[in-house]
Amino acid sequence: MRGRSPRRARAAWVAALVLCAACAGPGRPEQAPVTEPERRAYEAARSLEVSDPGSAERQLEEFIRSWPDSALVPNAAIRLGNLARARDDDDAALRWFRRTVREQPRGSRADVARLRIAEIEFERGRLEEATQTLGQVRLARLDQADQRSAYRVLASAAPDPVAKLRWLARLRVSEPDEDAVSFIDVEIDDLIAGLDAPNVDRAIQQIGREIPIVRLLLRRANLALDDGDIDAAEKAWKRAAKLPRAAGTDRAWRQTGERIELARAGHGAPLELPSFAEVAQRPMPPTAKAGGALGVVLPLSGSFSRFGEESLEGILLAAGVFDELLDNRARANVRLVIRDSAGRPERAAEAVRELAEDETVSAIIGPLLKGECEAAAAAAESVAVPLIAITARAEVAQGRPQVFRVRTQPSQEIEALVNYVTQEAGATRFAILYPRDAYGRGLRALFWDAVEARGGHIVGIASYEPDVTDFAEPIRRLVGFDLLDSSQKRALGDREDMLRRARRLPPDEAITLREEARALTTEDGEPLPPIVDFDALFIPESYEKVVLIAPQLAFHEVVGARLLGTSGWNDPELVRIAQHHVEGALFTSQYYADSPVPFVKDFGERFRATFDEEPAALAAQAYDAANLAIVQLARGRVSREELREGVLAIRAYPGVSGVLRMSADGNAHKRPFLLGVEHGHVTQID
Repeated sequence: MRGRSPRRARAAWVAALVLCAACAGPGRPEQAPVTEPERRAYEAARSLEVSDPGSAERQLEEFIRSWPDSALVPNAAIRLGNLARARDDDDAALRWFRRTVREQPRGSRADVARLRIAEIEFERGRLEEATQTLGQVRLARLDQADQRSAYRVLASAAPDPVAKLRWLARLRVSEPDEDAVSFIDVEIDDLIAGLDAPNVDRAIQQIGREIPIVRLLLRRANLALDDGDIDAAEKAWKRAAKLPRAAGTDRAWRQTGERIELARAGHGAPLELPSFAEVAQRPMPPTAKAGGALGVVLPLSGSFSRFGEESLEGILLAAGVFDELLDNRARANVRLVIRDSAGRPERAAEAVRELAEDETVSAIIGPLLKGECEAAAAAAESVAVPLIAITARAEVAQGRPQVFRVRTQPSQEIEALVNYVTQEAGATRFAILYPRDAYGRGLRALFWDAVEARGGHIVGIASYEPDVTDFAEPIRRLVGFDLLDSSQKRALGDREDMLRRARRLPPDEAITLREEARALTTEDGEPLPPIVDFDALFIPESYEKVVLIAPQLAFHEVVGARLLGTSGWNDPELVRIAQHHVEGALFTSQYYADSPVPFVKDFGERFRATFDEEPAALAAQAYDAANLAIVQLARGRVSREELREGVLAIRAYPGVSGVLRMSADGNAHKRPFLLGVEHGHVTQID
């Protein structure tokens, strides 16, 4: 039978629609526009919801009785349901929400009513009923807050891990708060970590190109490596490189790539750097009788001259320029040819080219700043002279055989910290409290990746504006005060009331009452906040902020977790001001003036005797950078190519700013100092 023409087909559809409309009957009459008296009565009831919820309920009920056909009735019913929920009468709330669905099943407020019904069913443990109800909700018609609530219920109620992951991914996209996104990422990571290969493959197919596709592909790559399938691992890893990544996944991607390279080379894990104590037992690399010339390019004028001068002092000390002032010291005899970059890229590049014309200059030390380092590195590569830059930017050395980088990177501090606290202290669960700035976000991502790479879990996260001094709000968020339901709030109020009464009682009675208060739980037997379910708390801050945060943690009863930090904590004022609140804390440092390690102690003594001041961390980094070249000169490697090959071969150099190993790409891997607070004093742990 031949088909009908498009025109005749359209005519048939129109006729069918007319017939359906004729057969449908009168239906519910179209609602009349809202009158001014209706609106005033509704708004009057609404205005009392916060100040007098009981009166608001009575007036909303009166409104519905007075104007049962008003277009505002669904809104009023929803509000009555919400008010009933607020006073923990879920049965009354369900009646109002179901009435809305029953009377206007396709109305604009029916989707909200169904969502509220699903929320109640979920809270009652009726997961299947909640999911079925949400299946009737047109999610696109909900506002963003209600969409997030729907995604949360769907994710929590889903029995299938891949479906749960899919809903969490949608929840993540819709969530505007970065702290909440971080919590969702924790859930996603935990979920992905438990997926086997078939479920990972199914999830990859369903997620498409959206976050968390990279996490899934990395999980697939690592599972393939576990099975010895390097080709499949590399395929998943390369696909991940082309897709959008969530914050904090870059390092996990690089680590998977390194694992693939090691698998192809037939190697195990990369070499661990020895500790300070271990390298101190070995003969020190010789620098005595080193001869030759080194170039130096530093910002000795301009806005950053102070940093250039600190670095120059370290280089002068390494070259033995002032060693004749000290008795009984074998000294190097290295000539330094110094140029001022003024912090300007073009001057740094010009200085490198000029120094390269002097054939006696075997290598160049410096510079410091991002722009001048990049320009100097490009120039050094073009004229084939080794450049040992004092920068933390790994990109400077990559792809440039003549360029090396020696300054400690934040990632190296994080790795040393997490290695110790997981392997030596046995911590597995961590929380992060960080400032909402580039520094805080960057270290948060590095710490998160390092914890996951070692099998740990991030279970709590909170942030704050960088300029605040009151940290109560983020601390309370961190330990669960913002996740309370009504029954928990009541129990918490009872506990606070008991603790207030305890202050007025004799000591013995007060102790008993406080113990009873702290033993209170929710109706389900769950503990009340603060819930300190983490072993350690990472705070990427300066010591000035830490001395404010630590006492506030104690005030909010966040106790029992070890505090972790980086080199910004290393200041004598930390313990003097924060006192016992930082007892047991662990943090890193790029240089530690009070180190008992002999070669570090010797550097400090020489520096103080020469310059009559304490060495800064930058002076220690520059001292190490210069010594890497001077050690090669002492071994007779005077030509530029010989010196370059000698620096590249360094495996465990005893640097005063960290034990150092040079990688094939010219970037130094360093083991920084690990410091702890013990009995009110800062001591070197490593």
